[in-house]
Amino acid sequence: MRILADTNLFVKFYHRLPLPAGVEAALNSDDTERFVSPVSVIEIYRLAQARRILFDPEIWLNSALESWTVLPITVPIARQSVLWDWPHKDPADRILAATAQIEKAELWHTDTLLKKLRGFPQRYFTNKT
Repeated sequence: MRILADTNLFVKFYHRLPLPAGVEAALNSDDTERFVSPVSVIEIYRLAQARRILFDPEIWLNSALESWTVLPITVPIARQSVLWDWPHKDPADRILAATAQIEKAELWHTDTLLKKLRGFPQRYFTNKT
């Protein structure tokens, strides 16, 4: 299974914060390839600047990334991220969705706006455990 984690999932998984049991099991499975986007790095630093996360990314991020494959934002991903005729205009979410489509990885996320959109493989889950 190829999983592209959104920022929320990536942060929670690394810090061992509560996740639904099935999500935790899938991410820990030897059969799972775990991916993250550079967009998540941007979001993590922005969340830290806004004091919306309590973890200093300068301390933990490099360690967290060691067990994930970072998928680059390629030209096909950038192109696809703007081609969808969606009401949702957030460029970070569009890049995540396009990465999932182009890289054939399922985007696992908690975004209620993204879950309404089509054109990319995705699995929505709530933050509740």
